[in-house]
Amino acid sequence: MTKIVVTSGKRFIDIDALACLIAYTEIPQEKAIAVVAGLLNKSITSTIKKWPLNYATLVQGEDLEFVIVDVSEFQEFPNFVKKEKIIEIYDHHFGFEKNWEYLGEKMIIDEVGACATLIWEEFKKRNPGKEISPLSANLLYTAISSNTLNFQSSITSERDKRAFEELKSFIDLPEDWIGKYYQDIELEVYLNPREAVVGDTKIQMIKGQECALGQLELWNSQPFILEYSGEIEAALKNFNTELWLFSSPCISEGRNYIFTKSETIKNYLRNVMGIIFEGNIGITPKLWLRKEILKLIQ
Repeated sequence: MTKIVVTSGKRFIDIDALACLIAYTEIPQEKAIAVVAGLLNKSITSTIKKWPLNYATLVQGEDLEFVIVDVSEFQEFPNFVKKEKIIEIYDHHFGFEKNWEYLGEKMIIDEVGACATLIWEEFKKRNPGKEISPLSANLLYTAISSNTLNFQSSITSERDKRAFEELKSFIDLPEDWIGKYYQDIELEVYLNPREAVVGDTKIQMIKGQECALGQLELWNSQPFILEYSGEIEAALKNFNTELWLFSSPCISEGRNYIFTKSETIKNYLRNVMGIIFEGNIGITPKLWLRKEILKLIQ
């Protein structure tokens, strides 16, 4: 009997990917298995790890079909995924849509802040009148806030806002949950800054050169960069790429602090975003997600 395996990227899993994996298992009529192939990064706090998260870390068998969430670049898929057995893809990152056009309406790659929004919309579409579990609602709700930078990112859509409001009817979280969530992230990042940076770094091509792009969403970004610039630099240089930058959306101030020693990257950012650098740190006038910065440069 065919099993549906829902999975995401192989290097790390953030709160958006985790929420999508677990919530998706409530969508199909057939039993679906959530498989986490990468390490959980710091966006998944110790509090969330104590929730009854039901997922596997390995999958075996030949009669498998795959649903991919929060990623659409094939080289980032876990090694156990067979391309010809992929039946659905949900993502909010762009650039690889042509690879999946054969899936037709089963390729859902849309410009929304969080992939969690797409999963919630799919749940409603395929299960009209059915209530989602509090666990999945809690995860999706948190992921939408996280991936829209608490709705301050310019990529935030009305669909994200609507999904967030609709999920309020199913969550069982405290009223101050979102503030507590961001505080928890900050506390855990400070416990091991280098690990936190590595756990949310992506390798992307920028004008023909590989670049390590680290990102951490923090309540207060500037003190972290000033105190741990050495650890940040060491973590990103360890990826052995030509270029590197670290971007930290500062939720409390509504702007990003960007750290890089690359004059090439600084010039790209000056040209497309008008960022002014003081030494190796630049400040944006508003909040930007990593994928937005990358899109502008490219």
